[in-house]
Amino acid sequence: MRVLIVGAGSVGQVYGWHLQQAGVSVHVYVRPKYAEEARAGFVLYPPGTHRPTRWKPDGVLTSPAEVAAAHEEQPWDQVWLCIASTALRGDWLGEILSAAKGATLVSMLPGLRDRDLLTPLVPPERLVIGLISFSSWHAPLGAEPLPEPGMAWWHPPLSSNLFEGPASAVNPIVAALKKGGCPAAPGAATAMASRGSSFLLTAVAAMECAGWSFAGLRQARWATLAAAAGQEALTISTTHLGIPPGPLKWLVSPAVLRLVTRIAPLVAPMDIEAFLRAHFSKVGDQTLLAFDTWIAEGRTRSLPVTALTTLAAELRQVRGAP
Repeated sequence: MRVLIVGAGSVGQVYGWHLQQAGVSVHVYVRPKYAEEARAGFVLYPPGTHRPTRWKPDGVLTSPAEVAAAHEEQPWDQVWLCIASTALRGDWLGEILSAAKGATLVSMLPGLRDRDLLTPLVPPERLVIGLISFSSWHAPLGAEPLPEPGMAWWHPPLSSNLFEGPASAVNPIVAALKKGGCPAAPGAATAMASRGSSFLLTAVAAMECAGWSFAGLRQARWATLAAAAGQEALTISTTHLGIPPGPLKWLVSPAVLRLVTRIAPLVAPMDIEAFLRAHFSKVGDQTLLAFDTWIAEGRTRSLPVTALTTLAAELRQVRGAP
């Protein structure tokens, strides 16, 4: 199997390593300024170890012309999108997919309307939607005893990376990841991502406003606002997709949020507060895009967006963003 991963950040490196462990030929597509770093390889810390390993992709590409030339040598089986939703706009993806004729598109993007941008580019039989179940970070976080900086990640217990689409496209992906040591399964990735993002992103936004601490998030003002915004986002997302809200309808509450903030540090193998700050600061524009999308969709459907609007305004004020 021959795979092109678009984006060689924290997500692309982890999937690339697991796929290569399974014998897949893994190439990455990056901006020209990152090509030298990608060709040199990346330092990784697989789960459960503090020993670095260097992962080198089998090829590094920087333009659609290079993708097309490589396709002529040997066709691409899959193109994986391991980028932020904010990077999806523009014509560049269509150019890559045209160059990788006939490849399956595997989207790991979490945005509510991301799929709407992808469906005009590939037929349904070649579109797979994935749900990322691991947490990855630039290590060390805080005082981690590591010999050199690198990428670390953690697969939470009883969780699998889900992939949704035609069985003929999904099954090879799941089989390769499992062979490479990454928990994976066919499943309702779109619904799970939509529901999960409603809870996670609103909680993280309130946590940022509260100074990036769980103690601050547990304060009545932020816990209440996060839960209310989460409920609005959940209603908007599930209405947009035409699916039921599931158990989160009853679980998105200030009490549950406080409970999660006390349990998470006991379960996670890293400093979870530091991880959330580092990761979501880096993809901060994607969080604001999610809020703007929820608010626009909610207003279109005449659904409540009061808490979402308030939290988005608070977040922009904290960041000094327009």
